[in-house]
Amino acid sequence: MMYRKMTEKRIKSLKSIASENNVITNVSDMEKYATDESPSLNYMPDAVITPENQQQVLEIVKYAVSEKFPLTPRGGGTSLTGGPLPVLGGAVLSFEKMNKIIDIDTSSRMAVLQPGVITGDLDREALKHGLFYPVNPASLDSCTIGGNTATAAGGANTVRYGTTRNYLAGMRAVDGSGRQWEAGGKIVKNSTDQQLLQLVAGSEGTLSLFTSLIFRLTERPVKSAWIIAPFKDINNIPDAAAKIFSLSVNPTMVELMDRRTLDCCRRYTGETIEFENCSHLLIRLDSEKYFSSSGFQDMIFAIGQACLATGAEDVLIADTAAQQEKIWKLRSSIHDAIKETCGSIFEEDVAVPTGQVRQLLLEAQELSASTGFKTAVYGHLGDGNIHINFTGRDAPPQKVRELKRRLFESAVKLGGKLSGEHGIGLTKKDYFSRYIDSAYIRLLKKVKKQFDPGNILNPGKIF
Repeated sequence: MMYRKMTEKRIKSLKSIASENNVITNVSDMEKYATDESPSLNYMPDAVITPENQQQVLEIVKYAVSEKFPLTPRGGGTSLTGGPLPVLGGAVLSFEKMNKIIDIDTSSRMAVLQPGVITGDLDREALKHGLFYPVNPASLDSCTIGGNTATAAGGANTVRYGTTRNYLAGMRAVDGSGRQWEAGGKIVKNSTDQQLLQLVAGSEGTLSLFTSLIFRLTERPVKSAWIIAPFKDINNIPDAAAKIFSLSVNPTMVELMDRRTLDCCRRYTGETIEFENCSHLLIRLDSEKYFSSSGFQDMIFAIGQACLATGAEDVLIADTAAQQEKIWKLRSSIHDAIKETCGSIFEEDVAVPTGQVRQLLLEAQELSASTGFKTAVYGHLGDGNIHINFTGRDAPPQKVRELKRRLFESAVKLGGKLSGEHGIGLTKKDYFSRYIDSAYIRLLKKVKKQFDPGNILNPGKIF
């Protein structure tokens, strides 16, 4: 499709819709909207629009449809796939000013909020009411709830609490024809209009723009224990996780961090790390009100024994808030730590069946050895979503494409998928058509045509 250029006349019209203060055209002010967290991507928008309310979003989309220029939605800019970048020009529509938590309904245990709310802010607000929003991406304090919905984001707590999809109860949105629609509400069970919610969640801004979201909240754990088990041989860690899952426990977090990842974190944060020459298994265990203290301690002991039985050097317990905050600081710093200390040629978040993680690690090690590119590996061992970084400052594009192809091929061969939580965006687009069922893609394109017949919303992504 041929898009129209962003002329002065169109800029003037956008300012009349969203107000002059909400339209940015100065190149230096738009620079931050030309990038995300993906290495080496830069696409300068023709304009940036920062609407403040639903009506402005609706009118902006209608105008973009009539004038035939693309709109690229943007949350916190924490994407690792080029998702919020305007690859075909046009305007970036940033939700940074639509950042209000409208309501915390304690009787229904529901939150109503705008899409630009920072995810961590939602949980902090829930805490004031004794409630919990458990989805915790590592970028918790910079990613937005709208961006999380667009990618169906997960996080370290997925193994017990699930992903963004599991808490999405309702939304208002605007499709690519400029039509407003809504579904769901402050309800837990819904066999009436739930289907579109789950279809649009994970669609990466290609089907509709969210203007209001409703999320389910849950009971907050009364106590947590964090367990670290260092292993000299990383390939023993999946065995330990399998043994833990065979016990009568339901861990919140089962995370893997290899030796190189920990070294990057140590250098980046300046924190001391015990057993720094080992790879670490991190387990979080939460206790609800009905757990007895002795029963909780029994579960911690059983997990520790499982780790020692599978080759752990020791078992370390963090049961104070200060100790746990230090661990989360290290865990949440991983992406920045690798990027700043080792450099990241690319990071992929392949997802495989949990029983195949050990084989995935072996194949990543073989790929690293055969190409000479060192890896830093970490991720969500409990749900099979492993983040594999090929580190360095530079690599020929052809070499990068070949590395990605071989990694994705390994994941697919093991019954896995290209992405567990980051999405497809721009960086996985070429591989999506290669490894995903062609009939599925044909159906997806038909869905896109129904929602966005003019291909106005986030064009150039996914397929």
